[in-house]
Amino acid sequence: MKNYDLTIHEAQDGESFRRVDVIGCLDSHTVVSFEKALHGLLDQSVNSVMIDLSELSYISSAGISALMGLTHRLRKASGELVLLSPTDKVYRVFRTLGFTNIFKIVDSEAEAEGIFSPS
Repeated sequence: MKNYDLTIHEAQDGESFRRVDVIGCLDSHTVVSFEKALHGLLDQSVNSVMIDLSELSYISSAGISALMGLTHRLRKASGELVLLSPTDKVYRVFRTLGFTNIFKIVDSEAEAEGIFSPS
C-alpha cells in the first residue's frame, strides 16, 4: 500500500468552507477513501473546498477523476474547488492532460481566498 494521508481542517464559525491537506499518493488504492471523505463534507453543506497538494507526490487518472467529480458536484451547488500549491510533478500531470484549464490552481492561500470571496 502506498503512502497516503488526508487531513480535513475544522470549520471556523460555521463556515461552509474546508481546507483539506492530501499527502502521498492519490491513486486507485487511495481514491475510495479520498472520495468518501470529501463527499461526506459535501453532505454536511460544505460548498467550498481548498485542497493543499503541496505534499502530494503522485496522482493517477483515478485521482484526477475523483477531483473532477468533486468539482462537478461543488459547482452544481454553486460552490468551488481550488487546488493549492501542487508539486511540480503533479502540476505537470495536470498541464500535460489539459486540466489546468478545468481546475482552479493557485500558489497561495491568498489567491484561493480571492476566488472564494470575490470583491
